[in-house]
Amino acid sequence: MYMKIAFAVSLTACLVGCATTESMSRVSSYRQTVIHVPMPDDTYRLYEHKSDDSLLVAPSMSKIVSIGMAQGATLGLADTMTPEQKLEAAAQQHLTNTGRGQCKITRGYMLQKPLFEFWFECPAPLPASKT
Repeated sequence: MYMKIAFAVSLTACLVGCATTESMSRVSSYRQTVIHVPMPDDTYRLYEHKSDDSLLVAPSMSKIVSIGMAQGATLGLADTMTPEQKLEAAAQQHLTNTGRGQCKITRGYMLQKPLFEFWFECPAPLPASKT
């Protein structure tokens, strides 16, 4: 129950005010279990899609708060968003951590500040040899 509340609160905080119906629908299609991926610069929050080969990645809550504070203090002029490359690296690290290191990120885009969605493909398994 706590995880569902935390998921809803964190995503709502990220999306309030400027979320589109499409992005809200896409976000709700992800599993609600957060996966923490520690990286040298931050511990990213990651969600796996229920049926697609895609991942939703966001910076830590403390990073999101600092992004919001910096943008608020500068009236939106400061670009303090986490670079897409760092979010993609966290997604690739998660694939490696879960035994899918051979899978590759094929594309990614900002779903809604600061959430990025990354799609990945895995090589087809080799057919079993007949002996």
